[in-house]
Amino acid sequence: MAGFVRELERRGGPALRLEQRAAGGVGCVVWDAALVLAKFLETGACPLARRHVLELGAGTGAVGIMAATLGADVTVTDLEELQELLLLNIENNKHLVTGSVRAKSLEPLLKTLKDLTGPDTCILCCYEQRTMGKNPEIERKYFELLQMDFELEKIPLDKHDEEYRSEDIHIVNIHRKQMNFPS
Repeated sequence: MAGFVRELERRGGPALRLEQRAAGGVGCVVWDAALVLAKFLETGACPLARRHVLELGAGTGAVGIMAATLGADVTVTDLEELQELLLLNIENNKHLVTGSVRAKSLEPLLKTLKDLTGPDTCILCCYEQRTMGKNPEIERKYFELLQMDFELEKIPLDKHDEEYRSEDIHIVNIHRKQMNFPS
């Protein structure tokens, strides 16, 4: 399948080189929200060295691979049909990784979040707010369901990277709600 490369500049060295696909669905390209979150991680606001990071819906793996270049041990996940692209991008950028990165197919999203998180897990969700079609309703329902088990904190726009930010791209810090277990 025909592809093209997106370079993601890094402050501390050579750019990430990310293969994209001309056809195949939304996971085949580097989205603006991925650039915003990757550049936010580079600010150091959420130190990643020796942390375990899980990227859900990784697509090309841009954010997860960036996190791995910052010393994190990363698992990037997406649908089975995107595994080949994820593995290709991991291989093409492995010389820049100071932590580790591996690809897995995990779904569905909410069950995965509940199964793989604990009280000390830091989840960062970055998304571009959509206003057309069914997208607003899907987004509303997703966050409504998410809040049953998680607390959400929106990262203010002034905390995003100065160059890579947009008013319609949001970063949300998500933490598992504290559970009261009987003694």
